[in-house]
Amino acid sequence: MLSAVRDASAAWQEHAEALLVIPLTDDGAVLTLTDDDTVATTLAVDALRAAFADAGLNLSLAADAPAAVIPAGFEEFEAEFADGPAGAGVEPADGSESFAPIPVRVAAFSHRGPAVARLLAEANRTTVVHVEEGEWSLQRFRTSDPTAGWVSSSAELPVIEVNRTDDGETWVEVSAGAGTVPFWPDAERDTQPVLDPDAITVPETVEVYRRLLTEGDGSRDELAELATLTRLDVDAAHRGLIAEALGGVVGTDERHRAFLAAFGIPDALIDQAFDDAEERGVRRFEPVGWPAAVWNTLVAGVGELAPLPRRNTFFQRAAAAIRRRPVLGLALSTGELTFGLWAARRLPGAAKAVGLLAIVDAIGGIAVWITRLRRR
Repeated sequence: MLSAVRDASAAWQEHAEALLVIPLTDDGAVLTLTDDDTVATTLAVDALRAAFADAGLNLSLAADAPAAVIPAGFEEFEAEFADGPAGAGVEPADGSESFAPIPVRVAAFSHRGPAVARLLAEANRTTVVHVEEGEWSLQRFRTSDPTAGWVSSSAELPVIEVNRTDDGETWVEVSAGAGTVPFWPDAERDTQPVLDPDAITVPETVEVYRRLLTEGDGSRDELAELATLTRLDVDAAHRGLIAEALGGVVGTDERHRAFLAAFGIPDALIDQAFDDAEERGVRRFEPVGWPAAVWNTLVAGVGELAPLPRRNTFFQRAAAAIRRRPVLGLALSTGELTFGLWAARRLPGAAKAVGLLAIVDAIGGIAVWITRLRRR
Protein backbone atom coordinates (compact mmCIF):
# COMPACT_ATOMS: atom_id res chain seq x y z
CA MET A 1 0.00 0.00 0.00
CA LEU A 2 1.47 3.40 -1.03
CA SER A 3 0.94 4.98 2.37
CA ALA A 4 2.88 6.62 5.18
CA VAL A 5 2.75 7.00 8.96
CA ARG A 6 2.62 10.44 10.54
CA ASP A 7 4.56 11.06 13.78
CA ALA A 8 6.26 7.74 13.13
CA SER A 9 8.84 8.15 15.90
CA ALA A 10 6.36 9.21 18.60
CA ALA A 11 6.24 7.01 21.70
CA TRP A 12 3.50 4.39 21.47
CA GLN A 13 1.07 4.13 24.36
CA GLU A 14 -1.71 1.73 25.15
CA HIS A 15 -4.93 2.48 23.21
CA ALA A 16 -3.04 5.07 21.15
CA GLU A 17 -4.01 5.86 17.57
CA ALA A 18 -1.73 5.85 14.53
CA LEU A 19 -2.33 8.48 11.89
CA LEU A 20 -1.85 7.10 8.39
CA VAL A 21 -1.63 8.80 5.03
CA ILE A 22 -3.58 6.56 2.63
CA PRO A 23 -4.02 7.76 -0.98
CA LEU A 24 -7.43 6.97 -2.44
CA THR A 25 -9.13 7.46 -5.77
CA ASP A 26 -12.36 9.44 -5.90
CA ASP A 27 -14.34 6.20 -6.25
CA GLY A 28 -12.91 4.69 -3.06
CA ALA A 29 -10.06 2.54 -4.36
CA VAL A 30 -6.75 2.31 -2.49
CA LEU A 31 -3.46 2.76 -4.35
CA THR A 32 -1.34 -0.36 -3.87
CA LEU A 33 1.93 -1.69 -5.19
CA THR A 34 1.88 -4.82 -7.37
CA ASP A 35 4.51 -7.55 -7.52
CA ASP A 36 6.04 -5.91 -10.59
CA ASP A 37 6.24 -2.50 -8.82
CA THR A 38 3.39 -0.84 -10.71
CA VAL A 39 0.42 0.96 -9.18
CA ALA A 40 -2.91 -0.82 -8.88
CA THR A 41 -6.34 0.46 -7.81
CA THR A 42 -8.00 -2.92 -7.22
CA LEU A 43 -8.20 -2.75 -3.42
CA ALA A 44 -11.44 -1.21 -2.17
CA VAL A 45 -11.67 0.79 1.07
CA ASP A 46 -14.13 -1.70 2.55
CA ALA A 47 -11.70 -4.54 1.88
CA LEU A 48 -8.88 -2.56 3.52
CA ARG A 49 -11.03 -1.86 6.55
CA ALA A 50 -11.91 -5.58 6.77
CA ALA A 51 -8.21 -6.47 6.62
CA PHE A 52 -7.52 -4.16 9.54
CA ALA A 53 -10.41 -5.70 11.47
CA ASP A 54 -9.03 -9.21 10.87
CA ALA A 55 -5.79 -8.01 12.45
CA GLY A 56 -7.67 -6.67 15.47
CA LEU A 57 -7.31 -3.03 14.40
CA ASN A 58 -9.93 -0.37 13.74
CA LEU A 59 -9.43 1.76 10.62
CA SER A 60 -11.29 5.09 10.62
CA LEU A 61 -10.89 7.11 7.41
CA ALA A 62 -11.40 10.86 7.45
CA ALA A 63 -14.58 11.50 5.47
CA ASP A 64 -13.65 15.08 4.65
CA ALA A 65 -10.13 14.45 3.33
CA PRO A 66 -9.39 16.95 0.51
CA ALA A 67 -8.77 15.62 -2.96
CA ALA A 68 -5.26 15.83 -4.37
CA VAL A 69 -4.38 16.20 -8.04
CA ILE A 70 -2.80 13.19 -9.73
CA PRO A 71 0.85 13.83 -10.66
CA ALA A 72 1.42 14.97 -14.24
CA GLY A 73 2.20 12.13 -16.61
CA PHE A 74 0.05 9.54 -14.86
CA GLU A 75 -3.40 10.49 -16.08
CA GLU A 76 -4.03 6.87 -17.06
CA PHE A 77 -5.16 6.19 -13.52
CA GLU A 78 -8.11 8.51 -14.33
CA ALA A 79 -8.67 9.45 -10.71
CA GLU A 80 -7.83 12.14 -8.21
CA PHE A 81 -6.03 11.07 -5.07
CA ALA A 82 -6.93 12.10 -1.55
CA ASP A 83 -4.70 12.19 1.45
CA GLY A 84 -6.94 10.10 3.69
CA PRO A 85 -5.49 9.84 7.17
CA ALA A 86 -6.89 7.27 9.55
CA GLY A 87 -7.83 8.07 13.11
CA ALA A 88 -9.98 10.73 14.73
CA GLY A 89 -9.28 13.49 17.18
CA VAL A 90 -10.20 13.12 20.84
CA GLU A 91 -12.28 15.86 22.44
CA PRO A 92 -11.22 17.10 25.89
CA ALA A 93 -13.08 15.55 28.81
CA ASP A 94 -14.12 19.02 29.93
CA GLY A 95 -15.85 20.66 26.97
CA SER A 96 -15.12 24.15 28.27
CA GLU A 97 -11.40 23.60 27.98
CA SER A 98 -11.63 23.18 24.23
CA PHE A 99 -12.70 26.83 23.96
CA ALA A 100 -10.18 28.27 26.40
CA PRO A 101 -8.06 31.03 24.84
CA ILE A 102 -4.48 29.98 24.16
CA PRO A 103 -1.78 32.63 24.54
CA VAL A 104 0.27 32.89 21.37
CA ARG A 105 3.61 34.57 20.71
CA VAL A 106 3.32 36.28 17.35
CA ALA A 107 6.23 37.31 15.12
CA ALA A 108 4.85 39.22 12.13
CA PHE A 109 7.10 39.92 9.14
CA SER A 110 6.07 42.50 6.53
CA HIS A 111 7.07 45.76 4.86
CA ARG A 112 5.08 47.79 7.40
CA GLY A 113 6.48 50.74 9.30
CA PRO A 114 6.48 51.41 13.06
CA ALA A 115 3.07 53.10 12.95
CA VAL A 116 1.56 49.62 12.50
CA ALA A 117 3.35 48.42 15.63
CA ARG A 118 1.73 51.27 17.55
CA LEU A 119 -1.72 50.26 16.22
CA LEU A 120 -1.10 46.58 16.99
CA ALA A 121 -0.25 47.50 20.59
CA GLU A 122 -3.65 49.17 20.96
CA ALA A 123 -5.63 46.54 19.05
CA ASN A 124 -4.20 43.66 21.10
CA ARG A 125 -3.61 45.58 24.34
CA THR A 126 -0.08 44.30 24.60
CA THR A 127 3.51 45.42 24.23
CA VAL A 128 4.78 45.29 20.64
CA VAL A 129 8.48 45.15 19.76
CA HIS A 130 9.35 46.59 16.34
CA VAL A 131 12.63 46.10 14.47
CA GLU A 132 13.64 46.72 10.85
CA GLU A 133 16.20 45.24 8.48
CA GLY A 134 16.31 46.74 5.00
CA GLU A 135 12.80 46.75 3.53
CA TRP A 136 11.51 44.17 6.03
CA SER A 137 10.14 44.75 9.51
CA LEU A 138 9.30 42.46 12.40
CA GLN A 139 6.66 43.05 15.05
CA ARG A 140 6.69 40.74 18.07
CA PHE A 141 3.92 40.55 20.64
CA ARG A 142 1.88 38.13 22.74
CA THR A 143 -1.89 37.79 22.52
CA SER A 144 -4.80 35.41 23.09
CA ASP A 145 -7.00 37.09 20.49
CA PRO A 146 -7.00 36.87 16.68
CA THR A 147 -4.58 39.40 15.25
CA ALA A 148 -5.45 42.11 12.75
CA GLY A 149 -3.53 42.53 9.49
CA TRP A 150 -3.45 46.35 9.57
CA VAL A 151 -2.34 46.68 5.97
CA SER A 152 -2.86 50.09 4.36
CA SER A 153 -1.48 49.28 0.90
CA SER A 154 -0.24 46.38 -1.19
CA ALA A 155 3.32 47.68 -0.75
CA GLU A 156 3.23 46.43 2.86
CA LEU A 157 2.50 42.85 1.78
CA PRO A 158 3.13 40.04 2.35
CA VAL A 159 2.33 39.74 6.05
CA ILE A 160 3.85 36.51 7.39
CA GLU A 161 2.86 35.71 10.97
CA VAL A 162 4.69 33.02 12.95
CA ASN A 163 2.46 31.85 15.81
CA ARG A 164 3.95 29.89 18.71
CA THR A 165 2.18 28.49 21.76
CA ASP A 166 3.87 27.75 25.06
CA ASP A 167 3.54 24.02 24.47
CA GLY A 168 5.68 24.21 21.34
CA GLU A 169 3.07 24.23 18.58
CA THR A 170 3.99 26.51 15.68
CA TRP A 171 2.15 27.55 12.54
CA VAL A 172 2.61 30.28 9.94
CA GLU A 173 -0.10 32.43 8.35
CA VAL A 174 0.71 34.16 5.06
CA SER A 175 -1.35 37.06 3.68
CA ALA A 176 -0.38 38.29 0.23
CA GLY A 177 -3.54 40.00 -0.99
CA ALA A 178 -5.81 37.02 -1.64
CA GLY A 179 -6.78 35.92 1.85
CA THR A 180 -4.69 34.21 4.51
CA VAL A 181 -3.10 30.79 3.97
CA PRO A 182 -1.96 28.76 7.02
CA PHE A 183 1.05 26.43 6.98
CA TRP A 184 2.30 23.94 9.61
CA PRO A 185 6.03 23.29 9.05
CA ASP A 186 6.13 20.51 11.64
CA ALA A 187 2.97 18.66 10.57
CA GLU A 188 4.73 16.30 8.16
CA ARG A 189 8.20 16.43 9.69
CA ASP A 190 8.14 12.88 11.07
CA THR A 191 6.05 11.27 8.34
CA GLN A 192 7.63 7.98 7.26
CA PRO A 193 6.74 6.03 4.08
CA VAL A 194 5.41 2.53 4.78
CA LEU A 195 7.33 1.27 1.74
CA ASP A 196 10.93 2.14 0.99
CA PRO A 197 10.88 4.28 -2.20
CA ASP A 198 14.46 3.28 -2.98
CA ALA A 199 13.45 -0.38 -3.09
CA ILE A 200 10.84 0.20 -5.84
CA THR A 201 12.31 -0.71 -9.22
CA VAL A 202 9.95 1.26 -11.49
CA PRO A 203 10.98 4.97 -11.56
CA GLU A 204 7.48 6.12 -12.54
CA THR A 205 6.02 4.39 -9.49
CA VAL A 206 8.63 5.97 -7.23
CA GLU A 207 7.70 9.40 -8.62
CA VAL A 208 4.01 8.78 -8.01
CA TYR A 209 4.70 7.59 -4.45
CA ARG A 210 6.91 10.57 -3.58
CA ARG A 211 4.55 13.15 -5.06
CA LEU A 212 1.56 11.64 -3.29
CA LEU A 213 3.34 12.01 0.05
CA THR A 214 4.91 15.43 -0.60
CA GLU A 215 2.18 17.18 -2.61
CA GLY A 216 -0.98 15.33 -1.62
CA ASP A 217 -1.83 17.89 1.08
CA GLY A 218 -1.95 20.70 -1.50
CA SER A 219 0.70 22.84 0.23
CA ARG A 220 2.85 23.15 -2.89
CA ASP A 221 -0.15 24.35 -4.92
CA GLU A 222 -0.85 27.00 -2.28
CA LEU A 223 2.79 28.11 -2.36
CA ALA A 224 2.67 28.35 -6.14
CA GLU A 225 -0.38 30.61 -5.92
CA LEU A 226 1.38 32.83 -3.38
CA ALA A 227 4.40 33.04 -5.70
CA THR A 228 2.19 34.79 -8.26
CA LEU A 229 1.50 37.54 -5.71
CA THR A 230 4.83 38.00 -3.94
CA ARG A 231 8.47 37.03 -4.08
CA LEU A 232 8.77 33.39 -3.02
CA ASP A 233 11.11 30.47 -3.70
CA VAL A 234 8.49 27.70 -3.91
CA ASP A 235 11.00 24.84 -3.81
CA ALA A 236 12.79 26.21 -0.74
CA ALA A 237 9.53 26.87 1.12
CA HIS A 238 8.18 23.43 0.23
CA ARG A 239 11.30 21.74 1.63
CA GLY A 240 10.42 23.36 4.94
CA LEU A 241 7.01 21.61 4.91
CA ILE A 242 7.59 18.07 3.62
CA ALA A 243 8.80 15.10 5.63
CA GLU A 244 12.47 14.88 6.54
CA ALA A 245 12.50 11.30 5.23
CA LEU A 246 11.41 12.59 1.81
CA GLY A 247 13.99 15.33 1.40
CA GLY A 248 12.59 17.97 3.74
CA VAL A 249 14.69 20.28 5.91
CA VAL A 250 15.94 18.49 9.04
CA GLY A 251 15.15 20.03 12.44
CA THR A 252 12.23 22.06 13.74
CA ASP A 253 13.99 25.44 13.96
CA GLU A 254 15.74 24.87 10.65
CA ARG A 255 12.41 24.13 8.94
CA HIS A 256 10.85 27.33 10.23
CA ARG A 257 13.86 29.40 9.20
CA ALA A 258 14.01 27.83 5.75
CA PHE A 259 10.32 28.51 5.17
CA LEU A 260 10.67 32.18 6.16
CA ALA A 261 13.90 32.70 4.23
CA ALA A 262 12.12 31.52 1.06
CA PHE A 263 10.19 34.83 1.12
CA GLY A 264 13.43 36.84 1.12
CA ILE A 265 13.29 37.77 4.81
CA PRO A 266 16.79 38.70 6.09
CA ASP A 267 18.44 36.13 8.37
CA ALA A 268 19.09 38.75 11.06
CA LEU A 269 15.37 39.47 11.30
CA ILE A 270 14.50 35.77 11.42
CA ASP A 271 16.97 35.36 14.29
CA GLN A 272 15.18 38.03 16.29
CA ALA A 273 11.82 36.35 15.72
CA PHE A 274 12.97 33.23 17.57
CA ASP A 275 15.19 34.93 20.14
CA ASP A 276 13.28 36.46 23.04
CA ALA A 277 16.30 38.56 24.04
CA GLU A 278 15.91 42.03 22.59
CA GLU A 279 18.84 43.40 20.60
CA ARG A 280 19.90 46.81 19.37
CA GLY A 281 17.63 48.64 16.99
CA VAL A 282 14.32 47.57 18.52
CA ARG A 283 11.50 49.92 19.48
CA ARG A 284 8.85 49.10 22.07
CA PHE A 285 5.26 50.30 21.84
CA GLU A 286 2.94 50.10 24.83
CA PRO A 287 -0.86 50.42 24.73
CA VAL A 288 -1.70 53.97 25.82
CA GLY A 289 -5.29 54.31 24.60
CA TRP A 290 -6.53 55.07 21.11
CA PRO A 291 -6.61 58.91 21.40
CA ALA A 292 -2.98 59.02 22.56
CA ALA A 293 -1.96 56.42 19.97
CA VAL A 294 -3.51 58.43 17.13
CA TRP A 295 -1.87 61.62 18.39
CA ASN A 296 1.53 59.91 18.69
CA THR A 297 1.13 58.65 15.13
CA LEU A 298 0.50 62.19 13.88
CA VAL A 299 3.50 63.50 15.79
CA ALA A 300 5.71 60.71 14.40
CA GLY A 301 4.84 61.80 10.87
CA VAL A 302 4.15 60.19 7.53
CA GLY A 303 7.56 58.52 7.54
CA GLU A 304 6.36 55.94 10.05
CA LEU A 305 3.16 55.36 8.09
CA ALA A 306 4.91 54.69 4.78
CA PRO A 307 5.62 51.12 3.63
CA LEU A 308 9.35 50.46 3.97
CA PRO A 309 9.95 50.00 0.20
CA ARG A 310 8.59 53.53 -0.40
CA ARG A 311 10.72 55.40 2.10
CA ASN A 312 13.04 56.64 -0.62
CA THR A 313 10.42 58.37 -2.74
CA PHE A 314 10.80 62.12 -3.31
CA PHE A 315 7.82 62.91 -1.09
CA GLN A 316 9.12 60.79 1.79
CA ARG A 317 12.62 62.27 1.52
CA ALA A 318 11.19 65.81 1.53
CA ALA A 319 8.96 65.03 4.52
CA ALA A 320 11.91 63.50 6.39
CA ALA A 321 14.05 66.56 5.66
CA ILE A 322 11.40 68.89 7.12
CA ARG A 323 10.82 66.46 10.00
CA ARG A 324 14.47 66.89 10.98
CA ARG A 325 14.00 70.69 11.04
CA PRO A 326 11.01 71.33 13.33
CA VAL A 327 11.58 75.09 13.33
CA LEU A 328 11.19 75.09 9.54
CA GLY A 329 8.08 72.95 9.84
CA LEU A 330 6.61 75.33 12.41
CA ALA A 331 7.31 78.26 10.09
CA LEU A 332 5.55 76.50 7.19
CA SER A 333 2.49 75.78 9.34
CA THR A 334 2.47 79.40 10.53
CA GLY A 335 2.56 80.55 6.90
CA GLU A 336 -0.33 78.22 6.11
CA LEU A 337 -2.29 79.74 9.01
CA THR A 338 -1.61 83.25 7.69
CA PHE A 339 -2.83 82.27 4.25
CA GLY A 340 -5.95 80.67 5.73
CA LEU A 341 -6.85 83.78 7.70
CA TRP A 342 -6.36 85.94 4.61
CA ALA A 343 -8.42 83.59 2.39
CA ALA A 344 -11.24 83.34 4.93
CA ARG A 345 -11.55 87.17 5.01
CA ARG A 346 -10.88 88.08 1.39
CA LEU A 347 -12.12 85.25 -0.83
CA PRO A 348 -15.77 85.48 -1.90
CA GLY A 349 -18.56 82.95 -1.29
CA ALA A 350 -17.78 79.26 -1.17
CA ALA A 351 -14.07 79.96 -1.75
CA LYS A 352 -13.86 80.93 1.92
CA ALA A 353 -13.96 77.17 2.67
CA VAL A 354 -10.41 76.93 1.31
CA GLY A 355 -9.27 79.39 3.93
CA LEU A 356 -11.12 77.60 6.71
CA LEU A 357 -9.58 74.25 5.75
CA ALA A 358 -6.14 75.82 5.69
CA ILE A 359 -6.73 77.28 9.16
CA VAL A 360 -7.76 73.90 10.62
CA ASP A 361 -4.82 72.12 9.01
CA ALA A 362 -2.37 74.79 10.11
CA ILE A 363 -3.55 74.72 13.74
CA GLY A 364 -3.13 70.94 13.80
CA GLY A 365 0.31 71.27 12.20
CA ILE A 366 1.42 73.90 14.70
CA ALA A 367 0.32 71.68 17.59
CA VAL A 368 2.27 68.76 16.12
CA TRP A 369 5.44 70.81 15.59
CA ILE A 370 5.29 72.26 19.10
CA THR A 371 4.96 68.74 20.51
CA ARG A 372 7.95 67.59 18.45
CA LEU A 373 10.04 70.52 19.69
CA ARG A 374 9.14 69.74 23.31
CA ARG A 375 9.99 66.04 22.91
CA ARG A 376 13.37 66.92 21.40
